[in-house]
Amino acid sequence: MVYKNLSMKKDFTQLQLTRLIYGETTKAETDMLLELVDTVPQIANTLEVLKKGKEMLGKERFSPSQKVINALLGYSASTSPVSAS
Repeated sequence: MVYKNLSMKKDFTQLQLTRLIYGETTKAETDMLLELVDTVPQIANTLEVLKKGKEMLGKERFSPSQKVINALLGYSASTSPVSAS
């Protein structure tokens, strides 16, 4: 989903809103996104949904088993081309 604010001539995506709630945006991005949140109700609603989703995830951390890690590494090694550069 892409939101467009013609006065700012910038495209903002849901990914940027996600980055905002995780504190991964620059000061300039944060300021622009918060301005959009204040002026575009659809963006404000999307931001609220993303915030609620983040809260629902909680702080639990899960780690894959060593067997799963080895399977992923084996699959990656068998399908990824190797570059000589």
